[in-house]
Amino acid sequence: MTIAATAAALRRAGLGGITGSPLAFAVVLVAMALLLAVPFAHNGYLNNVFRNILMYAAMAYGWNLIGGYTGYVSFGNVTFFGIGAYSAAVLSAHGIDNLAAGVALGAIASAAFAVVIGIPVLRLKGHYFGIATLGIALAVADIVANLDALGGTSGLAVHQVDDAHFTVYYYAMWLVALAAILGTYVIARSKLGYAFVAIRENEDAAAVLGIWATRYKVTAWAIGAMMAGAAGAIFAPANGFIDPSITFATDANVFPIAMTILGGIGTVAGPFIGAVILAGANELLQRYFVKAHTLFFGAMIVVIVLILPRGLVWLFGLRGGLRTWAKSLTTYKA
Repeated sequence: MTIAATAAALRRAGLGGITGSPLAFAVVLVAMALLLAVPFAHNGYLNNVFRNILMYAAMAYGWNLIGGYTGYVSFGNVTFFGIGAYSAAVLSAHGIDNLAAGVALGAIASAAFAVVIGIPVLRLKGHYFGIATLGIALAVADIVANLDALGGTSGLAVHQVDDAHFTVYYYAMWLVALAAILGTYVIARSKLGYAFVAIRENEDAAAVLGIWATRYKVTAWAIGAMMAGAAGAIFAPANGFIDPSITFATDANVFPIAMTILGGIGTVAGPFIGAVILAGANELLQRYFVKAHTLFFGAMIVVIVLILPRGLVWLFGLRGGLRTWAKSLTTYKA
């Protein structure tokens, strides 16, 4: 059976709406349009906050392809962000301060690494795959920390483009986030997206239908790696300095996963909505609860997951109002 026939079968089974709520997607596009105005405020703090939100959104979309659409929960996607960041830093160290070149190299290097490790690792399933990806992230971070050519634990200073770098890097990150959103939308509506969902729903059945699972899983991971790598390549010069503790930070590994789950896993709008809420909330908590912000942030995630296990995007298409939502809390099973 062809993938086109598989897609038709998925639609008949109720799995065709893999883009999520059209209303939620429209909200995301409007929000992205509004974010174009942030640099006009001439406020470096706001610029940095919203650039980080866009960065986390791009990373969340990268995770969503492998974790949301394909169903393989990775705990190591921060690896691709770090590879992208160090790719841009290496170019800068060699006197090449071209942002477009850095993004291209970061995306390609991240995708290549995803393909190389994905071929053997994506043959694992469930918690075995999750543990393997976490081990890869820790191993890569340790290798980078011990390579003098990459600055070791001392890190690398990255030359910034010019005095207007706040605006340059902001719009570059905006473009990467937009590409991740639109790319996910196109993939979700394509044969490729239906193949991803078929693997997520039942990998053995997908194989019977003629879907070569390993190839599609590697493809999903590679595309997601490009999104995270591109974001890392912009982050490095925007931040002006990187080291393993920054580029392979636990926050950068966990936040995209939490954001995707909060917004709506396996949807187009979910990662962006989750990134705006969680990154914004984290910024406020850090600002007003310096010593206890991690505790409050963790508690907030737990509460949100308990009351909205299907993500916020689900509410956009909810029928029956509060009664339906309340009923779902007692009947939903992860």
